[in-house]
Amino acid sequence: MRRGAESGDAPAHEEAAPTGRVRTFSALGYPQYRQLWGGTFFTFAAGQMTMIARPWLAYELTGSAFWLGMVALAQGIPMFFMSPFGGVAADRLSKRTVLLVSQSALLAMALLLVLVLYLEIVEVWHLVLLSLVHGSAMPFNMPVRQSYVPLLLPRRLIPNGVALQAAGRNVNQVAAPGVAGILLGIDPLIAFSTVASFHVLSMGMSLTFPAGRPEQTRGRGMRGELLLGFRYVYSTPLLRLLFGMLLIMLVLGMPYVHLLPVFQDVLSVGPELLGVMYAAIGLGGFCGSLTVASFSRLANGLPQLIVGVGFGLALAAFALSPFYALSIALLFCTGFAHQAYTTINQTLIITRTDPALYGRVMSINLMLRSFITMAILPFGALVDQFGAPATFAVTGAVLAGSLLLIGAVRGTTVPEGVRGV
Repeated sequence: MRRGAESGDAPAHEEAAPTGRVRTFSALGYPQYRQLWGGTFFTFAAGQMTMIARPWLAYELTGSAFWLGMVALAQGIPMFFMSPFGGVAADRLSKRTVLLVSQSALLAMALLLVLVLYLEIVEVWHLVLLSLVHGSAMPFNMPVRQSYVPLLLPRRLIPNGVALQAAGRNVNQVAAPGVAGILLGIDPLIAFSTVASFHVLSMGMSLTFPAGRPEQTRGRGMRGELLLGFRYVYSTPLLRLLFGMLLIMLVLGMPYVHLLPVFQDVLSVGPELLGVMYAAIGLGGFCGSLTVASFSRLANGLPQLIVGVGFGLALAAFALSPFYALSIALLFCTGFAHQAYTTINQTLIITRTDPALYGRVMSINLMLRSFITMAILPFGALVDQFGAPATFAVTGAVLAGSLLLIGAVRGTTVPEGVRGV
């Protein structure tokens, strides 16, 4: 199959484009990739602000933690089940059409919430319904955005492009929650109007992308199309390994972020300093993704293994740290190592995937991320039983040990790097 744009679309990287060695922001020299990056940045900014503002509004309306959980569940369940359909759509339909339809749904959701707020008729069931829309649209939006990266860039810049996407996400993880909090304090209507404006900007940046029409293949039916991505990953040893390593990080590594408020009591700090702890993780992640963007040779199995083990050790050290300043430094390290690990992992996955299956494979990536929410409940029970320091010290050690075992079994080249990068 041809790599790049599909029939009827000239590959973006056949245009006159920057040449030479890969620099930190090399991929941004390609106009359509800049638009993709900008659209993804604003979509993710809107999502991060929504993650703060919607639960806040739910609690303001009900005063009930139960409804906070219902709003979160309403988004998480469709995201898990719709991800395979989003992958099929990204591969078998016009990418631009899938992107614009899903972006329109996100925009309509944001505008409707602004409207009910303006009319002062908002109720919690509105938030549950809109969370369902959000959770249904994102599995179509994000896989197609990720599958556009190799369409708009030459092969040598794919790791740089993936890493810059990750850097944009981490900027939002640092800044968007704080911006959402400030705007909610001024006026909730301003906060949700800002979310809607971000979706408008993202929509505008997506209008001129190549259609990305798929090549003709034998008809398999919807069931066959849905299963094809899973069969492809399962039958490809390297992809099986990469997704397994991703799942280890997501299940063992990420619940600590959601349970971080427990460490307020451990470190005897208030909510303001808890915000600094979250910011340290986001800043570390930003630096980690930029590091991978700056050194494309890091998109290799051995660096992934090293930073993964480093994450586990940093997590264990954070769990046992009795000092706030040391804890902040260690959280920066966990953020750095986690983002470097997942950026390398995603780069290896996308550069080793058949171009005709990018969307489906990246939708499996999105599905696996749903396991984070599933892991929070058992981790919470362990924290209640054994305490946060003991739970996450053991978790970090187990994660590091698991990755070392994988390295010992597979060798120091696990998995091999991206040739030609």
